[in-house]
This record gives sequence, C-alpha cells and structure tokens, in this order.
Amino acid sequence: MIDHNEEQRLRDLVRKELEAREELRSKDNSGEVKLTTIDELERKRIIEEEIQSYYAARGDYKQIENEDGELEWITITEAAEREKQIPVDIEELEEGQKKVRNNIVMIAVLAFIGVALMIFALQQRHGSIQVLANVDGATIILNGMPTEFRTDNVLHDLAPGTHIVSVAKDGFGIVGDAARRVQLKAGGEEVLVFQLEPKERRFNGQNQN
Repeated sequence: MIDHNEEQRLRDLVRKELEAREELRSKDNSGEVKLTTIDELERKRIIEEEIQSYYAARGDYKQIENEDGELEWITITEAAEREKQIPVDIEELEEGQKKVRNNIVMIAVLAFIGVALMIFALQQRHGSIQVLANVDGATIILNGMPTEFRTDNVLHDLAPGTHIVSVAKDGFGIVGDAARRVQLKAGGEEVLVFQLEPKERRFNGQNQN
C-alpha cells in the first residue's frame, strides 16, 4: 500500500494531465497527453478512480464502449452524433454485396438480350433467295462464286442489293439465261427456278435444227 501523501500526489498528477488533455481538446489539437505509466495495480486503480471522478463531476461527458471494445469518455454532443450513425454489421455488408452481385447479373442478362435483339434485327433486314431446279444436286453459284449449297436450297442472310445467281452440274446445261440477276430488298424473299437438261440432248437438238 502507498501512503496517503503519495496517493494524493498521484491524484493531483492525474487531474493535471486530464485538465491538460481537455485544454488541448478545446483547441482542436489532435495530440494526446500520455498519462504517467504506473505498473502497480494500486496506482492503476487510483488513476481509474480519478478519471471516473473527473469526468463524472463535469456532467457533460458520457462513458461509452467504442468500436474496439474499449471504454471511452466523450462529450454528450459527440455521443449523440455517434448514435445517429447507422451501424453496419457483417450481415448488412453481405446483404449489400449480394445486391451488387444481383445487379451485375441483371446487367449482364440485359446486355445479352440487347445484343441478341440487335442481331435479330440485323437478320430481319437481310433477305433470302430460294433456288430451285428440276435436277437435284446442282451447285448454287452466288455472285460468281460456288457455294456449299445444292439444289433445292435457300440462301439466307443475304445483304440487300443486287445478286447474281446461277447453278451448275456436270453433264447438264441451263435452259434459257445461265445467270439470273436479283434485286433483293431488305427482309425480302426471292424464288428462282432453273431448268436443266443433259448437254447431249441439247447438242443433238441443235444439230437437228
């Protein structure tokens, strides 16, 4: 146990340090006055009692538990300001993150739908040409280039404008115009019919004439 005089000196020291701290606080000084370090449990108890007594006597202070779980003396005004703040716990944070994820998914879905609608609209603007012939398996020729399609078939997704279509098959010739010019409109559909006959028959018919 410490004697009465030493205890009183300690209490006076603590009070002076507390008063100095409050003076700095009133001047908006962020610096802290460090209390004298006392290892003995008795002196620590005296310091805590003096702190409690000092702030309780002022009447305009309140002791709260801060975010770190430590007891802290703050003014009643500061306490009121803190009570107005909305606490954010882990569940609220997870709920907020879930909403953000849902919004991202929704935006991605809407973007996908938008792209699909745009592609569909572009396809609707394109046209098609159905190519028919009296002989199956004739290669369809589009704008001078053989395609992978054979008669009868439909050429889809063709841009609006002029297209030249023909067909070809070994041993056969086209009766009439060998190529057909088509003026395809946006979203239009055209049908072409080709008449083929064996070249030998055509040759014999020309000789007879």
